[in-house]
Amino acid sequence: MSGHLLDELGLRSAASADALATGAKTFAPVHVGTHDIPIGGLLDLLHRHEDLLPPRTGHLGNWEDIALGRSGPMDFNTAICGGGHGYPLIYGFTRTEADTAGGDEAYQPGSLIGQGKRDTLALYTWDGRAMVRRDRSRPLFCPLTQAEVDGALVPLVDLHWRRMREIPGFRFTQWAAVLVDRGPLVTDMLTLLIEQADATAKQGTRLSELISHAAWLDGAVDRCDPQRDGAGYVLEGHRYPSARALAEAAMVLVRALVEPAAFFERLPTLPPVLPVMSLQLTNVLFALLDTHHPGRPPGVPQSPFVTHVHWGARAMAGCPPRRGGYLARRSTVRSLRAITTPLVRHFDAARPVAFVLLPAQVFMLCPPSTEPADAGLLADLFRHLRAARPDDSYDTALSWLAEHGGRLSPYLRGRFRDGSGVPAGGETREAAVPVEPEGFRELTFRQACAAVAACEEALG
Repeated sequence: MSGHLLDELGLRSAASADALATGAKTFAPVHVGTHDIPIGGLLDLLHRHEDLLPPRTGHLGNWEDIALGRSGPMDFNTAICGGGHGYPLIYGFTRTEADTAGGDEAYQPGSLIGQGKRDTLALYTWDGRAMVRRDRSRPLFCPLTQAEVDGALVPLVDLHWRRMREIPGFRFTQWAAVLVDRGPLVTDMLTLLIEQADATAKQGTRLSELISHAAWLDGAVDRCDPQRDGAGYVLEGHRYPSARALAEAAMVLVRALVEPAAFFERLPTLPPVLPVMSLQLTNVLFALLDTHHPGRPPGVPQSPFVTHVHWGARAMAGCPPRRGGYLARRSTVRSLRAITTPLVRHFDAARPVAFVLLPAQVFMLCPPSTEPADAGLLADLFRHLRAARPDDSYDTALSWLAEHGGRLSPYLRGRFRDGSGVPAGGETREAAVPVEPEGFRELTFRQACAAVAACEEALG
């Protein structure tokens, strides 16, 4: 299946499939946004493979208006998850929005947003003796935070998760649940990686590439630099006696997302600072734990390598060639490969990975049904793009936007403003569905990415 999928996409060479099959390489990313693959052809392929459903990694928070197609720049989630091209795999290691930088301003988990109206929540974290109310002066780590609802404290994770599960048509899955379901394996993997990590490694894995942040029980979280101390490890002044103890502590926060009530019951007994798994490790586990087959039971892969198909958004995938996203950076690939290699060599359940990154932002070119004039305008843009050389797509889109961009609706133009998330200004909008303008499916991902990049430049 892995090799066949790459063959169907014409990406076998780009993914170094032969090197992956022999183990000469253990991790190879392929960004579909740099290839001339028609959008419609890839979507048809996804639907032909019945058990293949790429994750669209989103954050814990406010999804109600996303599901209703009135969330501005977040509408690409609606097109992918509501259209059956992927499913929302929810990442919960995020922070509440605050008066200072660092919180999640896109999904705003420290508030409840509905019909464009934002109600801020009263938030509480542990002070060493009890849960106390916090102000908005700093972001709070979501797994360690509770919210006051109807006079009672409830885990913030549970509050949002209950609301998200009530949304019809969206197959929400917790990233943490995938790890907890295979908890012993994940703990063994992390233990091995920690044992083999070297703080000064140039070729292997640095410890900070596995445990990137430290979380304090009062809700603070920050980057960290764990240090080996004999057989143990020191994290921000707290010593864990072994690699396994550090790995098990990292799993405590993962389980906090799946079993939040049980986590808060044992909060007084926990160490004062807990390790947080890195994003690099998370991305490797996305592939190794088969999140692109959400209905398939866990097991040892039958293929010589894994082809992991994944919808990445603005940070992860970006819009090449102008902005490629973090996963395509050389330093990130080095880190991902360094993490994958020892796992492939020591665990039967691990295989080399071809990470096929699908840029979710192409669906920003699909206007809502409430703005019908936009579909006709964008169809004209797509005709110009198809008539131009692929390498000229960005400049072609810029020229078209200079002449016609002002005729697009304020709603569509607002999608491309930098830093925007779920609208919370109080404006009530009619529910909508994304509309694919004529010619959208004939565009290649490379053309569509260039067009989105041009929209960000001209309209943002």
